[in-house]
Amino acid sequence: MNYIYKFGFVGIVLLSGCATNIAPNNPVQVAKSPSPMTALAPVHSGAVAKRLNDCIVNSNQGADALLVDSQIIAVTRGNPHAKALFSSPDKLTDQQAKALANYLLEANSCRPIALEGLSPEMTSMYQEFFKKIDGVYADLISKKITIGVANQERQLLIQDAHMKRLAIQSKKN
Repeated sequence: MNYIYKFGFVGIVLLSGCATNIAPNNPVQVAKSPSPMTALAPVHSGAVAKRLNDCIVNSNQGADALLVDSQIIAVTRGNPHAKALFSSPDKLTDQQAKALANYLLEANSCRPIALEGLSPEMTSMYQEFFKKIDGVYADLISKKITIGVANQERQLLIQDAHMKRLAIQSKKN
């Protein structure tokens, strides 16, 4: 449980989100409160969100996941290797490529859960995200891009998906 990966975090944030209707009553709470534009309402029921979280946590427990997090993709919160990974000029070794491919097989098994119960528009947005991020991983495995470029592109895709989710949710309100 020490290694909750950014993938898990992003999945939970993107797929579960949280919002609160509690009004802050002091200036510190007001300053730290999320704005209505950044507060996310859940897109999954509690049961689906729990299954998704359990799947992500389980997929992030293996040796391949640990290698990926320390040497290839910065997926854990507070990853001590993140700065080096985002600026790495290195391409994957054969061992790293194999570990990443194995990790992705496990991690991608959570995608069907992530799509459960979503609106067609939200499902389409996530499928587009999955397609684009799979392209980044394919380019990384085939050694077309460096580890640093892959981390940067991945982060941009995550941010883009987050903004698209906010836009979809704001339309419904």
